[in-house]
Amino acid sequence: MQSEILKGNSKLSRSELVILIMSAIVTITFVSTSSPLYPYNPWDDANCFFTLGRGIIHGYVPYRDLYEQKGPLLYFIYALAALISEKSFIGSWIVECISASLFAIFSWETAKLVVEPSKYAIAVMPLFLGITYTLYMFNFGGNAEEICFPLLTIALYFGLKSIIKGDGLPSNKEALLIGLFTGIVLWIKYTFLGFFAGFCLYILVLTIKRKSIVKLWSLVWRFLLGIIIISIPVLIYFAANKALDSLWEAYFYNNMFLYHSGAKAHGLAAIPVIKNIYIPFKATLKLSKEYPTYGIMLFLSLISLVFIGKPHRRKAVCLFLVTFALALSVIYTRLVLIYYYGYIMAYCFCLTLIPAIKLLNYIAKASKDHSAFIKRLATGGLLITYVFTIIMCKNMYLIFKPKDYLAQYRMAATINQTPDAKILTYEVMDSGFFTVAGLMPANRFYCYLNIQNSYPAILEEQHRLIDEGYYDYIVTDYFCEGAWDNYELIQTETIFCVDYTGKAFLEGFKLYKRI
Repeated sequence: MQSEILKGNSKLSRSELVILIMSAIVTITFVSTSSPLYPYNPWDDANCFFTLGRGIIHGYVPYRDLYEQKGPLLYFIYALAALISEKSFIGSWIVECISASLFAIFSWETAKLVVEPSKYAIAVMPLFLGITYTLYMFNFGGNAEEICFPLLTIALYFGLKSIIKGDGLPSNKEALLIGLFTGIVLWIKYTFLGFFAGFCLYILVLTIKRKSIVKLWSLVWRFLLGIIIISIPVLIYFAANKALDSLWEAYFYNNMFLYHSGAKAHGLAAIPVIKNIYIPFKATLKLSKEYPTYGIMLFLSLISLVFIGKPHRRKAVCLFLVTFALALSVIYTRLVLIYYYGYIMAYCFCLTLIPAIKLLNYIAKASKDHSAFIKRLATGGLLITYVFTIIMCKNMYLIFKPKDYLAQYRMAATINQTPDAKILTYEVMDSGFFTVAGLMPANRFYCYLNIQNSYPAILEEQHRLIDEGYYDYIVTDYFCEGAWDNYELIQTETIFCVDYTGKAFLEGFKLYKRI
């Protein structure tokens, strides 16, 4: 007798595709400050990426000419965004819309592997996307996690599809695609590779258990080919620019051995084997406590596996657990917890759609006498809740604001009085001062980075150039006291902000000019 989950064989209809894509675009447009509804994306991380992207189209080579810590492919993506618009985040908004659309499509496809949705059940998708993209880990939009987790969702879909509809192993084409995704993630942020390591481990164990060595080799070489296809252009670019050593030092060595190296482990966290379980577990609990919606979505993702039919449930659970565990263990390897690290785990939120659709199907079935009314009522309720979710997004304080509401634009008006000004953001990350002023950094270490306490070269260069009077302007944090004999404070700006915890605070910047 066929399992219930085998009913989910219907292909994605055109109307479903339109609804999913439009839901993604509308959601990103209202919650991401990269969208045209906002004056600018003020997040320092996104601006660092964008400055590197702008640098690429102006002939700068990442790491060698401009120092940053993420993977080069992220900067290439932002370079494409800069080609669309170099003074705004419109290009980034388009990238975010594409990424969210992929997440919406394959989340819906994953749910349909397990349950056949009733006619109006797709109304849950806007709310689902609203919940996912209004998590405070999303912050202002445009981070590496947001771009990457949809790729993990697609890979999870391939894995579950092979279990539910096939022999438990992905097809050769899917193996190639998973290899491509792995290559993309490798060159954006390699700490996201834990998921793919878990996926490969699952496939390896399954094929060895079946003694399917021929099939294993068929999958392996296609998987490796996918990684190579992505990696070769990256390596050629850096080799052609004689910057392979800079790539190795900045992206791999410094991140592995210098980033947050000052934190000392104690107790269980100091035991080599146990720490790989203890630190991820503790980090997940802490993030779930600080962001309850995140914790609830993770919990629902886990328990949603019980809805998979018994013939396939064991394999599905094994695939989920091994990918989930390794994803966490590679993300959380240090004691210092960065709030947005956990956002990559949103890839598994797609599973929460299974019980949601089952509930909507049950409501539709139980209300035969008033079927049309109940369906419309449920649809309306979901959409109203979605609108409420969007309105409660922490970024709403910036929507429809004029550009001069932001300190970056007010300071840019001063900076642009000096033609081709050289500026430094000292003890503060790049929050858009270069982009808004239409300038490029004048030196390699152009802003504050978390690694600078363990990588003295950053401050050494900045202090030397300040002493030489190299910069026309220095931007600092409001609380930074710049005691420089050759610079004077000429402008102070403050702005009301909401941080990643949702709390309001007053952010300020100071502008110093060379005497």
